[in-house]
Amino acid sequence: MRPRHLRGSSILALLVAAAPLCAQGVSTQLAGRVLDKQGAPIGGAMVAIRNMETGFLRTVQSDANGRYLASLLPVGPYQVTVTKAGYQTASNVKVNLNLGDAAPLTIRLAPETGAVVEVVAATAQVDADRASAAAYISPDNLSNLPVLNRSFTNLATLTPQVVVDSSRGNLAIAGQRGVNTSINIDGADNNEPFFGGALGAAEGKTPFTISIEAIREYQVITDGASAEFGRMGGGYVNAITKNGTNDFGGSLFYYIRPRSWVEAGPTLRQPNGTTTTYPVGQFKQEQFGFSAGGPIVKDKLFYFVAYDGQRYTSPIHQVWGGTRPVTLNPANPSDAVLLAKGGDYSSKADSDVVFARFDWNLTQDQTLQFRINHSKFSGDTGSGTTAASENRASDDVTTDAYVLQWNWVLNANWLNEARISYTKDDMPRTTYANGPEVSISGVGYYGAYPFDRTYNTKRTQIQENLSYVTPTLQIKGGIDYNAIDVSEFFAGNWQGVYFFDNLAAFEAGNWTTYRQNFSLMPGSDIHQAGLFSTSYKQEAAFIQADWRVTESLKLGLGLRWDRQENPDYPILDMSNVLSTSMPVTAKIPSDSEFSPRFSFTWNPSFDQGKTVVRGSIGRYVSTTPAVFFYQVYAANGVRTGSVDFKAADAATFGIPRGATFSPTNPFWFPSFPTGGVLPKFNIWTFSPDFKNPYTDRVNLGAERPFFQDLVLGLSATYAKGSRLERTADLNIGTPTMGAYGRLLYPARPNTTYGTMGMYFSDATSLYHAYTFSLKYHKDGSDFDAQLFYTYSVNKDSDSNERNYSGITIQDAGNLGAQWGYADTDRRQVLTGYMSYLDRAFSGILASLSIRYQTGTPYSLIYNRDMNGDGNSSNDRFYVNGQDSGRNSYRTGSQMTMDLGLRRDFHLARRLKMTLSLDVFNFLNRQDTYLATAIHTATPSSTDAAPSLDQSQVWLGGARQIQVGARFAF
Repeated sequence: MRPRHLRGSSILALLVAAAPLCAQGVSTQLAGRVLDKQGAPIGGAMVAIRNMETGFLRTVQSDANGRYLASLLPVGPYQVTVTKAGYQTASNVKVNLNLGDAAPLTIRLAPETGAVVEVVAATAQVDADRASAAAYISPDNLSNLPVLNRSFTNLATLTPQVVVDSSRGNLAIAGQRGVNTSINIDGADNNEPFFGGALGAAEGKTPFTISIEAIREYQVITDGASAEFGRMGGGYVNAITKNGTNDFGGSLFYYIRPRSWVEAGPTLRQPNGTTTTYPVGQFKQEQFGFSAGGPIVKDKLFYFVAYDGQRYTSPIHQVWGGTRPVTLNPANPSDAVLLAKGGDYSSKADSDVVFARFDWNLTQDQTLQFRINHSKFSGDTGSGTTAASENRASDDVTTDAYVLQWNWVLNANWLNEARISYTKDDMPRTTYANGPEVSISGVGYYGAYPFDRTYNTKRTQIQENLSYVTPTLQIKGGIDYNAIDVSEFFAGNWQGVYFFDNLAAFEAGNWTTYRQNFSLMPGSDIHQAGLFSTSYKQEAAFIQADWRVTESLKLGLGLRWDRQENPDYPILDMSNVLSTSMPVTAKIPSDSEFSPRFSFTWNPSFDQGKTVVRGSIGRYVSTTPAVFFYQVYAANGVRTGSVDFKAADAATFGIPRGATFSPTNPFWFPSFPTGGVLPKFNIWTFSPDFKNPYTDRVNLGAERPFFQDLVLGLSATYAKGSRLERTADLNIGTPTMGAYGRLLYPARPNTTYGTMGMYFSDATSLYHAYTFSLKYHKDGSDFDAQLFYTYSVNKDSDSNERNYSGITIQDAGNLGAQWGYADTDRRQVLTGYMSYLDRAFSGILASLSIRYQTGTPYSLIYNRDMNGDGNSSNDRFYVNGQDSGRNSYRTGSQMTMDLGLRRDFHLARRLKMTLSLDVFNFLNRQDTYLATAIHTATPSSTDAAPSLDQSQVWLGGARQIQVGARFAF
């Protein structure tokens, strides 16, 4: 809240800013004291708290110490009235309650015979009770700041310690894997249980699954969360949606990015003299929709509905070789195929979202809320600079979410919250081409995208929370039960994939590996054998106690229990690694974990309560996505099996190679091959000791206002991740030291199988960060700003975001040697925004958001099997007997500034038109850097003759301008 001046009758009210002890869910609370003019407590005063939007009314009574507390209040503006016999009535005191905080209101009542005085309501700038490290995204932020693609989570990257995971496009918070971030909307779980990440996000391709028009506000919590929150080792995004009010209102909006206002990308010049250009292409983006809300029965029943649509086309500038273009000879038949299949194309991402919410004030003590959200996305996957147009697949994503919540104030001390939600997610995917994919290292891809699927998940969540509250002590306990059903076919590479080491090998038809996934069940094709249908459960219980020890010290203590009850179908038992027949007798281990949490806030008296020191320590448990369950179900050498055919197998199985290889129509097996000894199947299972990951976190920070409205803050965070998931191959034997310093693996000890993959939970991570914050908020001020600078170091032994079928680290048997910078390591990050309303002349509200981060780490990988472990994707560059190290190289830094301009035009008493102009990447900074890569041309780099290339690489996107109009009524 910001300071404000109000007028009332015969009182002097002082609002002392602070957040409630337990107000991090979907509702908030109002607490404070009633005192006389001398500061003595007044017991028995009646405090009536009325929501100015809906008429919702809550009445509480002060205790003998003058304290009062009203919980389970919906967010929004309130009018407070305080009455007590013998004292003048305090009325018309206005307070706005936001998500995750409140404004404890201390009211000094004048004697009944006193004169009428001005009521001064002033909230301090620092939240004095909140122990969590949380950033608040306000309704003003959602409407006034430029928001790329109108996705509400886009603004989360303006808060500290939040980056976008480069692997899956998830929000990675406080140094943890993006898959371990939790997103809740209206208190209900909004996460994808199979893949991880946000529900329906399709790995970052879906622009939004809920309209920003329907989001009221949200928090990003990095540390110190109550025990009520779980299933997140990283952070927590807590959003609430809009509700209808007693006044009918709504909006109609349209936004477009004209193609002529989109800048072309840079022309990249490579050391060999070649250039790559990035033209605009057939770019198009339109977003449109409406919202409406109002009363069905005044003060009782309300509705709010919204529709949001997007039509989007993105140009793909396809170049064989990417940033290192290759020279093709049209006279060569293989090159002619590449020339015919190459060329620029467009990728679409269309979306339609429908939202409806109903709120019912049953009584003064009971409220009911019901929310529906339907999202339909139609796009594609596989698009890329080095991928041919045919090397894509359709991505059609449909999600449905239903949430029903019942809040009930049982009496002055006991409150109950009950919630049930149901979400459904469908993601069918169909390839644009048929037949094998052709993958040419250093050149690109054509043929069928190898990962099509049919897919469906359903989650039913039941939550029940019971609270005991007094003005100084609050105890909250509850349960959270999730039943999850999953059905999927996802047998990657069933149409086959050819791997070529370089362009010369492709021109000669000399593939290195041909990979295909087969059905191993007689009478069943690959789709039948690989169809997966199962269910599992996530359960939790918690208790959280928050105690106001003194006026300056508040303590919080919580304990949470999480359990993931995994599917009970049998999986492979690899306890005898050399067995020629792996029994299917093991089970996926279930897991349960206790998470203790402690927090405090302290207002030292020597600083007149201006400084707030807050700290927390606790454990946060994550979940394991069900995609891993699918792999051990299907890739077990019994249902389906993936075979890697080598060059020596070509003649045995009749796979064309050399001059007989057809680049136009590559050979693949329509059924399981016969006629020779098959190369060995790759099989997967879980370690019998597998557990869900957890993060132990410590946070300490302080904030203090200066010059009344400028707030400076400093915080430190330490987080240790344990039991992080990783993959390893059991069938590689004991390595020996090679001539050039590399560990070399012998022939596979178990000649019956190829990769014997196992999911372990023994990787670790270590993150520490230091954040400096600057905030300027003043009621009535035309200027508003907040900036965050974070310096952090993030290391781990494996950054496996969600790789279920590959082994990403080299020499996985020596995990300690893989310690290095995490994929999500961003050494320095500066984020924030500032806005200014020019009232005097133009009436334009100008805002500027800033996102700067230093380079992301990457490894130098050969893309060839240099160490003999059968894996061609994890072999790092060696020179002079030295390993280049995991993630030892860095991309360039990147900075983006987005400008927003808005001008309101009042057309009638209730009708307002807002014209907007948003400029994304306002300065058109086309950040480039010289990327280092291993030389792949003939003769290619080897350990004996190491050779590196450098090429100029572009980060980010060119400037785009969006214009829009929004009618509000």
